[in-house]
Amino acid sequence: MSERQNAFTIKTNRLSDEVYNQLATYAKSRKLGDYISSLILRDLDNSSTERKAMEDQKNYEMFEHIKDELADLKKLVKTTDFIENYPFKEEEPSKVPHLKEGKIADLENISGSLDDDDLEEYNDF
Repeated sequence: MSERQNAFTIKTNRLSDEVYNQLATYAKSRKLGDYISSLILRDLDNSSTERKAMEDQKNYEMFEHIKDELADLKKLVKTTDFIENYPFKEEEPSKVPHLKEGKIADLENISGSLDDDDLEEYNDF
């Protein structure tokens, strides 16, 4: 981090003598900036941790909602004859035809030609 030339002045009448003396001690030892910076970084870290906790809670609630909806859908499917009336039933694996490999094309013997008339259409190449 680069050295800054700016200085801050804090004016308040709400500091207790104990807090003011502690700040004065840090200021005399030239560690007040580091101390304030560490407090702010701690607050920022706590803020991001709290934000992540809130996002995790929202995600958890969303997944719980999806899980409940899926459970409701499973109950609905079991109580209706939707599956039996559905026209496309899943075939048993033994009845699915097995596909065989085809022949790889032999590209060594290429036949064919292009006439000059064919190339006129594509003369911008």
